[in-house]
Amino acid sequence: ATQKPRGQAPRTRLSHTHSAARGSLGAMSLLPPELIAMGVNVLNYAMFAGGLLIKMPQIVAILRTRTVKGMSETSLVTEFLACISLCSYNLLMGHPFKTWGEMALIAAQCGIQILLFWLLTETNLSLALRALGASLLAAACGALYLGMLPPAMLPALGLVQSALGAFARVPQIIMNFQQKHTGNQSVITWGLSLAGNTVRIITTFLSVDDFIALAGYVVAFVLNGTLVFQILVFWH
Repeated sequence: ATQKPRGQAPRTRLSHTHSAARGSLGAMSLLPPELIAMGVNVLNYAMFAGGLLIKMPQIVAILRTRTVKGMSETSLVTEFLACISLCSYNLLMGHPFKTWGEMALIAAQCGIQILLFWLLTETNLSLALRALGASLLAAACGALYLGMLPPAMLPALGLVQSALGAFARVPQIIMNFQQKHTGNQSVITWGLSLAGNTVRIITTFLSVDDFIALAGYVVAFVLNGTLVFQILVFWH
């Protein structure tokens, strides 16, 4: 039977938090490792709660106004793909589900947003092309879970999330600057995303010895921070 590529087994940093924190998080070196471990777990599970709500304000706004004005299909689809690639990478690397599971919840909500966009947009869409894309995505996910990706390519899969995350945000950021408004973009949604990125930078640093995963959250922090800034600046 084909064995799933798992890469290197993740190494926890909680056992030597004092030495790691002394260099970059000096204040945390004053806390006992058990307390830090408990705090990290609380943050992990708080992320699950946040993941359930992260897109809901935007979804409710779309259902209430029956419009997707100001939204970019490109951004929605690439964000959905970024979530899928991040989940796939962490699953194949064997990282604990509690350190990334909220992304599966966000992916589901992104899927709902895409369906609403297809239903409510005033632009003529090719449904056949979109059905083909969905089928190819399902086939790619199946290939990954069957272990068809060489272990040496796992870092590349991890970088896909960062690249797609940038492509997901940049079109929306450019559109916002061009239109001088943010449409149905919710400061609650992007504010929660920004807070979530901050938490994940901390928990990933402390729980998972994986620079690629950490870098992805740093990139998302910068892009989400830009969107929050735009919403506040263009708020009428």
